Amino acid sequence: MMPKVIFFDINETLLDMQAIKKGLASVLNGDDTLVDLWFANLLHHSLVDVTSGQFHDFIDIGAAALTMVAHSKKIALDDATAKHTIKQYITQLPPHDDVIPTLKALQDAGLTLVALSNSSKTGLDAQLEYANIRPYFSHVLSVENVRTYKPHAAVYHWACQQANVKNEDAMMVAAHGWDVSGAKATGMQTTFVERSGKMMYPLGLAPDHSIGSLSELIDVINA
Repeated sequence: MMPKVIFFDINETLLDMQAIKKGLASVLNGDDTLVDLWFANLLHHSLVDVTSGQFHDFIDIGAAALTMVAHSKKIALDDATAKHTIKQYITQLPPHDDVIPTLKALQDAGLTLVALSNSSKTGLDAQLEYANIRPYFSHVLSVENVRTYKPHAAVYHWACQQANVKNEDAMMVAAHGWDVSGAKATGMQTTFVERSGKMMYPLGLAPDHSIGSLSELIDVINA
């Protein structure tokens, strides 16, 4: 069934996180291999907030995770420096090469496109503007409005309500298996984007579609 609304995750799915590696490596003794560890810790501790009934700004969690990674490698890093560094680079990420052509084609086909991110609304707006993709989205939704993080079911139900669409008539597109599984559990259609180094969580709910590049989403919709 063709979706009426397509929701897109932003970080890694649409925006290239490789651009942040050099920036964060500058406070990690130049070791850009630690950036993936930082992002995993960021996601992990956002879920700690979910399960413990807390809610902190995504940048604050990112800064805390960055100082933890630095500490584990015996690198001196204070919270203020960590937060400044993340803010500087997280809002200056370019889109993957397949993003703008795909969004344009989907928009031209009359589909409603929605950005749905764990980032704060301010940070998310800055990201989309920098990447020149804001005009493609009818809604820009941040989880800060519901004060919990994906993949909590409340996020997807709220997002569909905001877009005035039933869950089964909406599709979540993400390069994260946990995001796909979370959306699938609420009845949404799902598409996993196989970005470099990414794979579906083997024990998660299987996506309806798995694509090697975002451009293949056009074929999925047409089919």
